Amino acid sequence: MAHDGYDDNAVVLKHSLSTRIFHWGLILGFLPAALTGIIIWLKPGSEDLVGLAMKIHIVGAWILSISCVYFFLFCYKRVVVFWRTAFNWTADDIKWMSVSGGYPHKIFLGKTIPVPPMGKMNSGQKMLGIMVFFGTLVVIVSGWLLYAFLPMVPKEIAHYADLLHLFVGLFLTLAIICGHIVLSVYNWSECVCMFGDGTMKVSEAAHHNELWVKNEIEPVKK
Repeated sequence: MAHDGYDDNAVVLKHSLSTRIFHWGLILGFLPAALTGIIIWLKPGSEDLVGLAMKIHIVGAWILSISCVYFFLFCYKRVVVFWRTAFNWTADDIKWMSVSGGYPHKIFLGKTIPVPPMGKMNSGQKMLGIMVFFGTLVVIVSGWLLYAFLPMVPKEIAHYADLLHLFVGLFLTLAIICGHIVLSVYNWSECVCMFGDGTMKVSEAAHHNELWVKNEIEPVKK
């Protein structure tokens, strides 16, 4: 169905190249580091397995760190936009969060309930973005502290850095895998958009990001 002023085949660039590269870095860096971190913590197998997990963990940490530094240095304007958006909460955001965007009703009950219209980021993405921002900062700083500077760090500080790295990392892993990734796969067009060419149909964007489509995008004149 065509959205106001757009035909059925109209597409919009929702995610720029820099944003997509950053998300690929998160996938290739965070997920391997998170999953191997659990292996290092629980030690379910041989020393060789744990040793291999540690090597993969370090490589993942490098990829994650480089991705974050790249985004902050070269895409700082997008970081500013993210901050403005993520911390801009209205009554509609509270209403959206009170029903979790209607996703539990859709997934578990097969019902669609009315939810407030959202901008480019919905309320759940805002909250997750804030948690991931601060959480990733904590795991990167504590991880590098334990990896590169351990001989120079007092034992007590190293102990608390290790605990912080573990529990914040576990929290992020659960939030991203059980929340963000599950809903991204559920909203498959959004997943393809982020990890593809960044475009999606205007009609699909309007379904999830009605205010963004209505107020912020404009048709390109041919």
